[in-house]
Amino acid sequence: MHFSMFETICGAMQEDERLETYATCCWQGGLKSPDMALRELLGLRTRFVPYERAKWKKWDLYVSSCFDNAWFARSLPWVDTFHGVGEKWATSQDRLYMVHPLAKRYDRLFCPNERLVRGYQSHPGFLKTPGSACLTGMPRSDLLVWLNNPEVRASLRTALGVRDAVPLVLFSPTYGADGVLHAFGKSIIEQCLQANLHVAVKLHSCSYLEDPKFNCGVDWFRELEPYTRFDTFRHVPHANLTALMLAADVIVTDFGSAAVECSLTDRTLFFCGIKSQAERTGGDRVQFNLLCSAGGPVRNVGEFSDRLKRFLKGDSLNRGEQNTLRDTFFHTPGQATDNCLRIVYALLDLSYPATQVQSYVARKRQQVLQNPLAFLGLGNEPSLDRSP
Repeated sequence: MHFSMFETICGAMQEDERLETYATCCWQGGLKSPDMALRELLGLRTRFVPYERAKWKKWDLYVSSCFDNAWFARSLPWVDTFHGVGEKWATSQDRLYMVHPLAKRYDRLFCPNERLVRGYQSHPGFLKTPGSACLTGMPRSDLLVWLNNPEVRASLRTALGVRDAVPLVLFSPTYGADGVLHAFGKSIIEQCLQANLHVAVKLHSCSYLEDPKFNCGVDWFRELEPYTRFDTFRHVPHANLTALMLAADVIVTDFGSAAVECSLTDRTLFFCGIKSQAERTGGDRVQFNLLCSAGGPVRNVGEFSDRLKRFLKGDSLNRGEQNTLRDTFFHTPGQATDNCLRIVYALLDLSYPATQVQSYVARKRQQVLQNPLAFLGLGNEPSLDRSP
């Protein structure tokens, strides 16, 4: 599963000595091995189990974050957290992509917002029981609320080598030929560097895969290498996006969860509303249109240049529009982990410790301040050497 979606739930569960947590993964396509990703996000107290063993073991609860999760042999309570709030539409059906028939396998669905719950209510045949779709919020995004303070921000910027008072631009586009990365991504990087801004580039992990259907035939490690001559540039493919968002002043991205999560912070959003990407979304385009209002939109190089100039003059936020975006796609931000854990404990038939989340938050803040590089995911980066 995508471990980051379970990070806060698992971290809080580790406060309870009655519980043991394990993790598995059936996909080997990431930049980091599953056990390495596990250590960074969930810590040593969560043990990695290879999928071929995990699928046969009898657990008390399964938690996953994607409907194409592999099959498990035994029938026990199964929860899904989804893997973001980036709304994609099935072109042939009037439903959100995340409103999926495979949801019927799950006892509980931790829905990040009311739109998703309503989607399932309009497709009751996709639910195991009428009460399976639970309005919880998205637990991963709680970190953006809990850790959004000057002390954490300063420690992350120091770890990244960002000079005081110099803005940091985070460029984090999604993958695919119809996104901003292929439309004018390099121009974005170059304009920011020419303006003497710090730039951190974190592409979607699929952009680094060798399959052309993901990287569109571009080796992005090699393509971005020339920019490393600038001491204000960092290519951080292995980094934790949540930590980068907390460190940044400006987030430049296109259609996906990263742009929506920006609304949980007080950061400036440059949303690149590419026409071809808008056409692919289909449906009611609610998320796409709200992102355009909150972040621009930026549709070409010229509009990006104008938006950057306005930012440098102090025009930084569309606060009202960002609040609308937040309220539409995140239920009770900062409380989602607690909402999810109450359901988890009910499924496990255990009493829920009232101070569990507060203890975890205090421990997490201390860990981040003591080792910001680890939180950034940069403390033990795998080698980028791609030679045979």
